[in-house]
Amino acid sequence: MNIIVYGAGAIGSLFGGFVAKNNDVTLIGRKEHMDAVRTKGLTITGKTELHTRPRTAITSRECGPADLLVLTVKSYDTEMAVRDVGPLIREDTVVMSLQNGLGNLEAILDTLKHANVIGGVTSHGAVIIEPGVIEHTGIGDTTVGDFAGSGNAEPIAQLLTESGIQTETSDNIIEDVWFKALVNAAINPLATLANSPNGVLLEDEGLRRMAREIVSEGVRVAKAHDIKLDEQTAYSRVMKVAEQTSQNRNSMLQDLARGKRTEIDRINGAIAKLGAEVGIDTPVNIGLVTQIKYIEEMA
Repeated sequence: MNIIVYGAGAIGSLFGGFVAKNNDVTLIGRKEHMDAVRTKGLTITGKTELHTRPRTAITSRECGPADLLVLTVKSYDTEMAVRDVGPLIREDTVVMSLQNGLGNLEAILDTLKHANVIGGVTSHGAVIIEPGVIEHTGIGDTTVGDFAGSGNAEPIAQLLTESGIQTETSDNIIEDVWFKALVNAAINPLATLANSPNGVLLEDEGLRRMAREIVSEGVRVAKAHDIKLDEQTAYSRVMKVAEQTSQNRNSMLQDLARGKRTEIDRINGAIAKLGAEVGIDTPVNIGLVTQIKYIEEMA
């Protein structure tokens, strides 16, 4: 199978590295990282020890059509990425979003109206140690599901599982995307503001109370949009992921440390925006957006 991972940072490289053991994989990512992978191969350390040699590219123009296109770009780049990958997509190409935040699947389908789109969520943790080297910082759960009835989730789950990433299928991937967004909304900004790994939530009662408020606001918003989430289940997932990735410095914290833009607008910001559409107040989420955006501007 010809697989292209578009936006191969830490998570994209982690998944691409696993799948490259048995498939023809091309990573599209930043030049320095891609040059290192092209020269020395991709090394994965930490929870997994693996060395593979996927193909690399800097732009989509270097690639041919894909059987499976995995989008792992930052959520604020989704629309740009989808326009860019159009020439790589045939009628039978499967497009999978493995991204943080809300609205990615809808944006993909809006642009690629004919595409076979599936959603994916994962709680695996990874960081780029240096160009060409990924640390697998936390082993988590991975779920994929059909979006708009594409019918391709089962074979993709089997592909990932056979590659070493245990993957389940979901009958309602939108609910799973929302659950993941609530996990990110509760963990990422709180750990970032504490300048600590995710495990800080396990140690600080005040942060746990805030996490519960974030989840409570998000669940009310989701229900108002006909997405039936259970608040206790969502909060339990937050704490489970905080424990699974307790040593991981999450992507929001990493982004700010590098002076880069975060995904706060597509996570807590999306919850606040969707809440405003239906008249639901989300003061905790709004406050976190304000604080993270202020740090972004000062960086």
